[in-house]
This record gives sequence, structure tokens and C-alpha cells, in this order.
Amino acid sequence: MTFLNWVCMLTIATAAPVATPEARAVRSWSPPARVAPLPARWILIPGRALAREEIADEVTGGSADTFYYMPRIGPGDEPIEIEPVELQESESWRRAPFGDHLLTDPARWRSEKTTSGRGDLHADYNRVDQLRLGGSVQYQDPYTLMPRVGGRLEYATGRKRTLYGLQFEQPLAPPGRLAIGASMVRRTDHHELHQVDDLENTLALLFGRQDYRDYFEREGAGAYLSWRVPDFSTVSVHARADDYRSLSVNRGTRSWFQRDRILRDNPGVDDGTQRSAILRLERLAQTSERTRAGLYHWIEVERSGAGLGGDFEFTRVLADVRSVLRLSPATTLSLRAVGGHTAAGSLPRQRRFPVGGVDGLRAHTFAQYLGDQMLLAQGEYDVGLWRLDSRGGPNGLHAILFVDAGRAWENAAHQWDVTRQQIAVDGGFGVASANDALRVYFAKNLQKLGSDFVISMRLQRPF
Repeated sequence: MTFLNWVCMLTIATAAPVATPEARAVRSWSPPARVAPLPARWILIPGRALAREEIADEVTGGSADTFYYMPRIGPGDEPIEIEPVELQESESWRRAPFGDHLLTDPARWRSEKTTSGRGDLHADYNRVDQLRLGGSVQYQDPYTLMPRVGGRLEYATGRKRTLYGLQFEQPLAPPGRLAIGASMVRRTDHHELHQVDDLENTLALLFGRQDYRDYFEREGAGAYLSWRVPDFSTVSVHARADDYRSLSVNRGTRSWFQRDRILRDNPGVDDGTQRSAILRLERLAQTSERTRAGLYHWIEVERSGAGLGGDFEFTRVLADVRSVLRLSPATTLSLRAVGGHTAAGSLPRQRRFPVGGVDGLRAHTFAQYLGDQMLLAQGEYDVGLWRLDSRGGPNGLHAILFVDAGRAWENAAHQWDVTRQQIAVDGGFGVASANDALRVYFAKNLQKLGSDFVISMRLQRPF
């Protein structure tokens, strides 16, 4: 079975509806006591107001009859302010951590009950920028057709470089699922499969003199058209032009501990301009104390060069599909499958697939395998110990059993020949705090049983 066959099967699987907290909250909605229970028509709010039927279709993917009773606004009536839909039992949103993170997904924005504007401060310490400081702001109102805007401004002290990002998105028609957008960035970037975030990486460098990412600078701009398809995915088409530049290790980078450890070099990339057309599918999933998260994914087909110009020419596919299943109040099963395939051309170094390290194959070294084809499968079984809290969730330490299997390899004929590869397999155990703020893993190469355990520490779920 080819890689594209697998991608199609996984994409179809994500279409199965998930019983989300939004859907349950919408179906249980009832009007305030002070409003007469007449059939619905409109909610009036600043900007272009969406019909309540439109919001029902947007939030649940179902029919508008889930909002059967609502106040009618007729000629001469005063506008009636109605609170947004309440989303109960919200715990967290799951998403594959790809992209520039300039705009929050509208459904997540609604569930977090955020006001129309939000600002955040950012800090990162790594071996090329040293200290990078900045902030981000974004504005959006998912209940209207107002534009959504996000921006980020940072300064890298080690290389005296100003970095920025700006994204603008305009919904086109009610209920706001179809939108056009544009973005421009200059950022210290790393491979999308290096998924340790800024905080974790900063602490690893300060305390253990370990940097779990390789860096390059990316500067470019692009435009896109996106369509949020209920119960399936956000489907988008992008046109981008990006310049890639190599970065060197800053030898003045300091650590608080393990100061004698040699700081790993930062490999160069293939400098040049990449012009691409991209088809992307992205789905988030929400989990709560009483529900599973369901399937969520990031699937991308990228074509660079050919008639688009630029210095690189290739066709590249990356699919990352994940699921979190709550098997009982105290047990959870987390699954992840990642596949990468180069169908044509030659990948520049910054676009090749790395496998190994704390992001996958936890008993192997960082990016031990590198190639133009890859496969990675991971599973974690999590058991809450001792007692349950008042909500029925685990309250105390968690015990973890896990397994990782995968590899990256080269194929000059552009075939995803995974059945001919010697797949590496790691496994082990770990412990985690009740809120997943601290997780410690003990990983072993299961194909070399005499090997030592590799100990790693995480501040969040790895997937």
C-alpha cells in the first residue's frame, strides 16, 4: 500500500463525528427566562451579526434546529443582547503543533471565552538567538464576519535581529467558515517535527545544556483560502515564497548546570528561495474530564519549484494523525502516526525528515535518522494512581507505559517502501504529575536489550 493510500484512509477516518462538549452544550441551550420562547432568527452583536442558525451550524456541524427557541427580532424591535454559547467541561484543545501560531482557531477562541483582543509575552533561550524576547497580539470575534488579525514582534539578543509575524484573515460569508488570508514572517525557525516548545527547550538548555532543535531563519509571505468543514477538517490552499538562511551556534551561550558539556553544533541548511503551492488539512480536537479528544491531524501536500520558480523543486507529503481515548475514568490511551514521503525532486536539508530523540524514538539520539521518507508510530498508556477527584478524573501521580517505532530513510526512486526498512523500536515507562506539568520517561532500545535506559523529562504530553 502506498503512502498516499495510507493518507487517504487516515483522512477518511477523521470524518467520523465526535461527541464534543460544544455539541452537547448547544443542544442543551435554553433562552433566558426574561425572553419569550419564540422561534429564532437573529442575534445582534457588533459588526455583521450571524444568525443563530449559522452559529449552530458552525459550532456543531449540525442543523440549526438544535436552537429551536430563540427571541425573534422584528421591524421596530430593539436589539437584544444574548450571551455567546457556553461550552462546558472544557479542559484543553489538542492540535499537532505546526504552523506560525499567529491566530487561534475560531472554535478554540470561542471555547476559551476570550474577549475580542488578547496579548501575550514570549521568551526563548536557544543556542543561536541566545535570549529572544517579544510579544504577540490578536483580535477576532468569531460571532461576526469581522476580520481576524494576529501579530508578533521579537528581538534576538544574540544575533541582534528583529523578528516579526503578521497574519490577516477575512471571513467571506456566513457562518464564517470560508475565509481568505495572508501572512508574512521573519522568524528563527526549526523543523516542524522538532516539537519541543520554547519553555521546555529553554529549561533543557539552562539546566542540562541540551538544545532539542536545529535552527534556520525563514523570511517570507503567502496567501491562502481556507474552508472549515464541520466534523472533518479545515481545508486550505496556500501560495508561499520563503527565503531560508543558515544560522551558526552562538558560542557565548551559557547554561546554569552541566557547563562542561559540549554544546551541539547547529547544522547549516540549503540557503535559497522556496516558492510553493500547498494543500493542507488541519483538525483540532477538544477534550474534557469526561470525554475523549477523538482524532486530530495535520496533513500537507507541498509542491515547490517547477513553474513556480525558486531554487528548490520537489513534491513532499507529511501526515501527522493523533488520537486520545479515555478508556476509563483513570486510564487514557494516546496514539500518534506520522508519515513523510517525497514523491518527486530533491528535498533541501531543512525539509528532510528527522526521526529520533525526545520527539519520537526516545531511546535514540537527536535526529539519528534523516531521509526523504519516514514513518513514526507512538503509543502511550496512562494510568491514574490512588484516587479520583470529585469530577471523576485521576487525582495524583500517573504511571505510563509507552512504545515508539519508526525510521527515516532515502529512496532515490521516490517510493515509500516502508516494508523493506528495519524499523527501530523503543519502549519504556514513566511517571507524570496529576496535571501533566511534569513527566519523566525511562526509555530503552528494545532491539538492544543490553542498552542503558535513556532518561528524559517533559513539561507536557509529547503528543
